[in-house]
Amino acid sequence: MLKKFLICSAFLLVVVLFPIVSFAQDSTLIKLQQKMDRQKKEQKELVYSFNTITYVHKLDKQGGIEKTDTVRTWQKFKGDSLQEYTLIYPAEKKKQEHKESITLPNFNDSTYIFEVIPITETEVLGKIKFSPKKPKKGNLAGEFFYDPKKLTLSSASAIMPKMKWPVSEFEMKITFTEIDGILFTLDYWVQAAWNALISKGRMRVESQNSDFKIYR
Repeated sequence: MLKKFLICSAFLLVVVLFPIVSFAQDSTLIKLQQKMDRQKKEQKELVYSFNTITYVHKLDKQGGIEKTDTVRTWQKFKGDSLQEYTLIYPAEKKKQEHKESITLPNFNDSTYIFEVIPITETEVLGKIKFSPKKPKKGNLAGEFFYDPKKLTLSSASAIMPKMKWPVSEFEMKITFTEIDGILFTLDYWVQAAWNALISKGRMRVESQNSDFKIYR
């Protein structure tokens, strides 16, 4: 159950992964996907809420922060459907705001290659690398980290090896948390730049979710 994440950018990206051949690796991916499918099914009727604080940094060409907007919200969902939304502290302005979605890949899709990295004795988390089977502009490449005992995703990171217009830079990191058997996004970090005909810029978005509540 990998959810969509909204960011202020000028692009839309949906990616999927290619199942691997090795039985041991297939077993890990299948078990992870089966658990996420169960979580997604349970979450469809689940009512939950959380607070979010988001920092939107406008960056200069060197990566320095020129300006930061802060947004605090409280959100209540039923499944993926937003039921209630409270804007606690708004950004200073919403000029040229772009909201686009990024969908992290499922482990049973067919356009990416997975590599499950063997876990050593000193490592606590397992790693799964992914890259496009046939790289195209806009595809993501990166890695997932997971808890091999609980079979739960811990985090994910990705870059865009081949930029797709108007994107000129892209990198993201996401951390997950499991609460009452349901996987939630704990925080995410995105840095992107774009250069369109009527809009261009460079930014970094840092968002943290907290105070999760599940209404049983």
